[in-house]
Amino acid sequence: MNQILVIAWREVTRLRKRFGGASPLVVLVLLAVLGLSSYYLRDTITLGSGLYRVGVSGDVPPIRDSHFAVMAVDVEQGKILLDQQVIDIYINGTDVISRDDEKSQFAVRALKQYMENEELIRIGNSYAEESAFPLRVGINYLSAGQAEARPEEIIIPSLDPPSGPFEQVLTALIYILPITFISIFFTSSFMDEKINRRLTILLSTPITPFQIILGKMLPYASFALFSTILIAVFTKANIPLTLAIFTPATLFTFAIYLMVPLFYRTFKDITFIAMLVTTLTTAYLIVPAMFTNVNDFSYISPLTLAVKMYRNESFGWREYLFPSLPMAAIFGLAMFAGTRMLNEEFLMGYKPLTRKVSNAIYLMLAHSKPPFSVPLLSFFVVPIIYMSQIVFLAFATNLPARLILGFTLIASALFEEIVKAAGILALAEHGVVKSARNIIGLSFLSALGFLVGEKLLVFLSLNIVSDAPVSGALFGAGLLLFIPLIAHFVFTAIITWLSIKLKFPYVLALGIGTTVHVIYNVYVLRGGF
Repeated sequence: MNQILVIAWREVTRLRKRFGGASPLVVLVLLAVLGLSSYYLRDTITLGSGLYRVGVSGDVPPIRDSHFAVMAVDVEQGKILLDQQVIDIYINGTDVISRDDEKSQFAVRALKQYMENEELIRIGNSYAEESAFPLRVGINYLSAGQAEARPEEIIIPSLDPPSGPFEQVLTALIYILPITFISIFFTSSFMDEKINRRLTILLSTPITPFQIILGKMLPYASFALFSTILIAVFTKANIPLTLAIFTPATLFTFAIYLMVPLFYRTFKDITFIAMLVTTLTTAYLIVPAMFTNVNDFSYISPLTLAVKMYRNESFGWREYLFPSLPMAAIFGLAMFAGTRMLNEEFLMGYKPLTRKVSNAIYLMLAHSKPPFSVPLLSFFVVPIIYMSQIVFLAFATNLPARLILGFTLIASALFEEIVKAAGILALAEHGVVKSARNIIGLSFLSALGFLVGEKLLVFLSLNIVSDAPVSGALFGAGLLLFIPLIAHFVFTAIITWLSIKLKFPYVLALGIGTTVHVIYNVYVLRGGF
């Protein structure tokens, strides 16, 4: 532990020197600005603040919605301002006067929605809870000059669609911004030490690669979690619950940004990759949260839990583990992979990305016996494939099945076969796997490891994925577990046998194995097994 703390303090010192000794102050100012911004957004800003201008005269109930900018006017002045389009609505006592243009009519509809919500709140505060459901509200609308009301409109609030969580998503986004920003600093620092060969010096000391990575990551991860606490304080959120929600997201982000400097050698290379990673991770976290309470697949992002927290809505442990457990598992896999790849030959070698990935897999497996390491690799990469498949399922439930079903089945099968065969092919490339017995045996063990990991994650999220019609094919639904096991074994054996023994090009072998896998998925989807 002392070595980790020494490296962490060294990283803080390097960061302070990099900014001329002002880095702690810069970080504190940045976090303070983020906290104040989140507080301001939470308490005073809504989307479209001051969008509609309203003139009022006489006895008019107060309008407390920030969408409306209210000004007091007399009767003649109100009509003139309305005609001149200075205001969008004029309210005189119980009369609401508007123009025929779109802006004014939009304002009327927004005011109508606001008054309905206020009435529901009033009713909810006025009557006992046991007497208030089911609730039906009758509404009559009077336009200026009308003597009679139009037919009464009946609404049932429990059947109304929930309002969009835009404000809560924006608040949750404020948490992600410093996490991403600090992660980029971590990547930059790691890359700087790699280029200047200071990592080589560290590796020559009696310090393990794990201690180096954790020590360099610790101060940045601490800054990220501190920013999470600060924002939670300013937004009046539950701090322990906020940390529980955003810690897996922080670990997930750092896991991805750890891989970038390990695989690339120059700042020019990582600039594009870092931007791509930032875009994809932010989209992955933000977009699903926009569908909170609309689709259960929104739980693929932990920000959905943050949205529910800010809306004072409850969620269970399954909803929490659904996004959090795969993210934590990916972090663990990234840390393990990083310790294996942290050597000078791998870090400084100029090779194509595909070759570096193959070498990285070999380094992860070379320190253990293949019958033990191959199924473990398949087991620990399941969260990555699982998250990809859940994203596909989310699309499959919101788009026409004919447009997305084929792509979902093919992409899922392709990803699964790549990861199941990757370890065996990497070992074969380095001469570790040669015989037919090894190929068949390792193919079975790889399929077994993948199936066990797959079933554990599906068990945690069964209530979420089970309703999707394509989930049975993707996750091997059914009580007969030996059938998915045999299927996984056959698909992997086809690819490894064709590639190693028959010397087929990898792409061709992968295509054949994936095709057989897709045919199996289609059969399961149609009710097989």
